[in-house]
Amino acid sequence: MKSRFYLLMALLSVFLFLTPAAFADVIEPGQKVITYDYKLTNIDNFPDFVFILHGMPNPSLEILNSSVFNFYKLSTCSIYAVPKTVFNNVQLDKMNESQVEEFLNNDSRVARSNLELEGIYKTVSSNDPLNSALVLLEIKSINDTNLDIQKTRVIYGYSDGKNDEKPFIVQNETPEHSDNGPEPVNYIYYLLLPILAIIIVSAYIIYRKRSK
Repeated sequence: MKSRFYLLMALLSVFLFLTPAAFADVIEPGQKVITYDYKLTNIDNFPDFVFILHGMPNPSLEILNSSVFNFYKLSTCSIYAVPKTVFNNVQLDKMNESQVEEFLNNDSRVARSNLELEGIYKTVSSNDPLNSALVLLEIKSINDTNLDIQKTRVIYGYSDGKNDEKPFIVQNETPEHSDNGPEPVNYIYYLLLPILAIIIVSAYIIYRKRSK
């Protein structure tokens, strides 16, 4: 009997721990998700390279140009530079996902950026005037297997058509937009907590009654 009780407690604990992740892709009522857009501002200065976006869980392979790009909001992506002659020879479009990942991460002819790009800027109130967040990227250099890309500015777009541009001071810290709405609240999580507490207490009471 005790073993069953401990098993139940363990399962409930795991469920409680995983609850936020389970709802990570769900937009709460009264909230909206602001995703990142990105743009390589000086990609045309490197005509001898093909720039590739690769991430988890996707995209596996996306060729970048001077246009704005984005990706699935829960993905984390990196940028790779492949010499155009190499790109034309290896035929990446005929590789499967594991082969593409192996090539991009291990081939000595590929230059890799250490910059990790995220899909989500933040979740804000649906009343927040913020509509978009465009991060401008600048290619600083390509040396052997090192691709140096830096975030230079972020341009926030608002519902009234106005833009707000802010420079990056620290690469891994996005400057805050000017019109901050209220902080998002994970209502589903807080609703589940009392329910789980009731289940745990009820299980404990039943266990005590049966053990007498």
